[in-house]
Amino acid sequence: MSKSHAELDQMLDAVDAAVPRLVRDKQKPEDFWAAFMSLADKVQASAGTGDHGWVCDRLDAIQVKYHLVPPADQI
Repeated sequence: MSKSHAELDQMLDAVDAAVPRLVRDKQKPEDFWAAFMSLADKVQASAGTGDHGWVCDRLDAIQVKYHLVPPADQI
């Protein structure tokens, strides 16, 4: 069952808040991206069809906020 927009917003806020810790704790880029994508995938899986684009835009904005550049295979 899809989460509400408010629930998705909370999940996205949690991803945003987790990024500094992930950057600090995951020394290898592949470890960071595996952890980030695990969080992102959970949010995307919880989104209904109507919220999918919004979730993707928010995840992109989080990456921009922290100056993160995903590996080429994830763009």
